[in-house]
Amino acid sequence: MSNAKLILRRFVFALSISIVFSSCGSIILPHHKNRPDFLPEYLFKSKKAKAKYMKAYNKTLTLFTVKVEEIDVPTRFGTAHVLVSGPKNGQPLVLFHGMDASSTMWYPNMKAFSKTHRVYAVDYIMDAGKSVLKTEPLNNEQVILFYTDIFDNLKLKSVDLLGTSRGGWIAAWLAIQPENRIRKLVLLSPAQVFGMVDATIFPAVWFKMFPSRKTLKRTMEAFATHPEKVHPFFRDQFYIASKFGDSRPQITHMMPFAKDDLSKLKMPVLFLSGDEDCMNGKGACEKAKEYIPDVKIIVVKDSGHFMNTDQSEIVNTEVTNFLN
Repeated sequence: MSNAKLILRRFVFALSISIVFSSCGSIILPHHKNRPDFLPEYLFKSKKAKAKYMKAYNKTLTLFTVKVEEIDVPTRFGTAHVLVSGPKNGQPLVLFHGMDASSTMWYPNMKAFSKTHRVYAVDYIMDAGKSVLKTEPLNNEQVILFYTDIFDNLKLKSVDLLGTSRGGWIAAWLAIQPENRIRKLVLLSPAQVFGMVDATIFPAVWFKMFPSRKTLKRTMEAFATHPEKVHPFFRDQFYIASKFGDSRPQITHMMPFAKDDLSKLKMPVLFLSGDEDCMNGKGACEKAKEYIPDVKIIVVKDSGHFMNTDQSEIVNTEVTNFLN
C-alpha cells in the first residue's frame, strides 16, 4: 500500500470514529438534560450505576502501596477530585490519566513518584471518576481554565506535568499556552499529539460502543503487551466506567499538534513510547525529535499503550530520573 493510500485510510478511519463518538454525545447529552439530577450524575445512567462505579473506584484505591489523601478542589465548572501523596514541601507533580481510567490508574507508579514529589493526580471532570461537573461539557479553552482553577486553589506556581493517552494530549495543550506553569513535561504514550489514531485502536472503539467482558479482553490485548499485569480491581473499574458511564472520547477536540505548536514546548520534555504502542510509532518519535526543542525520547521495549502497567518499573525509573 502506498504512503498516500495509507495516510488516506488512517484519516478516513479517524474521521469515522470521531463522527460516531460525536454523534453518540449529541444524542446522549440532551436526554440527560431532562433529568433532575443531570448535573451531578450526567456521566452515569442511574444513581445505582454511579454507586457501583464508586465502589469499584474505592476498591482500586486499596492497591496503592503508599498513603494517598483524597481531596476535592472547587473550580468554576464543578469539583475536581484529586489524589494527593508525597512530601508537602516536594516539587509538585500533576498527573493526567487516560480515558475512563481515572486517577486510580496510577496505583503502580504513585509510590515511586511521591518519594521526592508532592503528587496531585486529578480526575478529569468530563470522565468517569469522582470529579463532578456542574456546567455544560467544556471546550478546550475551558479545560485550560479548569486546571488553572485547580492550580490556583492548590497554590501551585510551578509544576511538573505528566499525561498519558488523552491526558497526554491535554498536558501538551496546556504546555503550549503562552502562560503556563509547567517546569517539566512528561508525555507517556500520548493520544493524537503527533498524529491521528488509526485502525489499530479498533478494539477500543468496539469496546466503547459495545462494552462487554469479551470486548474488554480484546482491548487489553491490543493496548498492552502484558494485560495480565492489569489488576482485576482496576480492570473491573475500567469495565464499569464504559458499561454504565456516558463519557465520550472527544476525538474531534483532540486534533494532532502542528510543528509550530510543538515548537512552543520550551520546557524539557520526556516522550515515552512503547515498542508496540498502538498510539505512537516511529513517525511520532521522528516528529518529537524534529519539532520539540528540548526533548528526550525513550522507546520502552516489550510495552504497548498501557505503559504504566506493562513496564511499571522502567516507567517509574525513567520518569523520576528525568524529573529529578
